[in-house]
Amino acid sequence: MRSPKLFTPGPTAVPAEVLEIQARPLIHHRTEEFRRALTEAMRGLQYILNTKQPVVVLTASGSGAMEATVVNLTKPGETVIVTEVGKFSERWREIAEVYGLRVVVVSAEYGQVATPDSVGRAFKENPGATVLFTTHSETSTGALQDVEAFANIARKHDALIAVDAITSAGAHHVRTDEWGLDAVVGGSQKGVMLPPGLGYVALSQRAMAKMRAGRHPVYYFDLLKAVASAEKGDTPYTPAITLVLALERALQMMREEGIENVVARHDANGSAVRAAVTAMGMKLLAAVPSNAATAVLTPGDSAGQITKHIEKRYGVKIAGGQGSLKGKIVRIGHLGYYDESDMYTVVSAFEATLNDLGLLKSFGAGVEALRRSYQARSTR
Repeated sequence: MRSPKLFTPGPTAVPAEVLEIQARPLIHHRTEEFRRALTEAMRGLQYILNTKQPVVVLTASGSGAMEATVVNLTKPGETVIVTEVGKFSERWREIAEVYGLRVVVVSAEYGQVATPDSVGRAFKENPGATVLFTTHSETSTGALQDVEAFANIARKHDALIAVDAITSAGAHHVRTDEWGLDAVVGGSQKGVMLPPGLGYVALSQRAMAKMRAGRHPVYYFDLLKAVASAEKGDTPYTPAITLVLALERALQMMREEGIENVVARHDANGSAVRAAVTAMGMKLLAAVPSNAATAVLTPGDSAGQITKHIEKRYGVKIAGGQGSLKGKIVRIGHLGYYDESDMYTVVSAFEATLNDLGLLKSFGAGVEALRRSYQARSTR
């Protein structure tokens, strides 16, 4: 039986030419061939993150890169601030608590975002806070936060800002240098179109100085060591060789398309899916939607029925909710290697599923709204 077509917020679809690279005979990582590939991959990451600062590649998931960021940017006993607006942004708090940090939480209801005022208030009430850990695109709710505004506030209070850009990199502009972001975290199974297994972190000079001044004891996730190795086109420990080679090719594809066009494609796809879902009479969860995924509130306890039926009947894989949203939403991913034709696939399957389950009064409004959304863009 054929595998279902992925429309989850991660892992995402992988281009054939990227998959092909991973099937080639393995090379050794302490060679000029690998060093060249790693160096090009790091340059590609600098390109999509809009930074001239070091970007290191880690053999770990995005969560591993988050942990590396926490342990390197803080010392035991420090106070940090976390914006908590969904299941994945809670991970910053969970990691910080493991390392004995005092965590001040700025929270918002699932589907909402933290406000600059609430972040500023947290800093005023906790003047010794050293780092703001925040999330750009909250994968569990499909919401997008204003990290540029948060960065301005952190700088005013002489604090660093670390950003989870795991599902925003590629889907939205992440202007690392322009916005003054100190650490930007990403993962391979999202916008850069790879299987899971790689994390990456961009680091500002302020972040590097903070690490040198004192941090938690760290071995495998030592980012100073990783930066020093990266300058030589190397890694401190054995990397995921085939994934790095594939990353070089995936990022080359993104550079050929151009980051402005990549972001515009995601905006077109995200806008069209949201228009389609709304036309079906469904409600969106996110007040400020991300172009990585669309979270849709489902009637009653139908979310599980929808995800099972759309996969079994139409060969399309979408995601359900997590945490307190389990059973209450479905999430349609449009992050990474997707174009207009793919959105017709997922929207028509979603609309047909709702119709099959008796959750839709009429069929066709969603696909028509999708068509109109794309047409409106083409005539601008």
